[in-house]
Amino acid sequence: MKTIFLSALLISFSFISACVYKPTIQQGNILEQSEVNKIKPGMTKDQVSFVLGNPALNTNLNDDTWYYLYYMVPSSAERREERLILHFNGDILQSMEGTIKPESEE
Repeated sequence: MKTIFLSALLISFSFISACVYKPTIQQGNILEQSEVNKIKPGMTKDQVSFVLGNPALNTNLNDDTWYYLYYMVPSSAERREERLILHFNGDILQSMEGTIKPESEE
């Protein structure tokens, strides 16, 4: 009787351990389209930082390029990745590139 009980207990533990919780992983700057729309060439670094916050990746080697990176790996949906790369000339924003850009105002 003990062996049947122990066998049933081991089988139930193996089924319980198979249920693995998979958390949502989110890193970087959350980029809202409404905030990105406020960014325009000619803005200063302080103005951009006020709107978007500090960049996720900022190297001391090239302070004229700011990287705003964001990705989320949800437990039950598709992965979401966004990036916005800002190029400055001194303190003035010159150009932007990436997967999310300001929408044109028409």
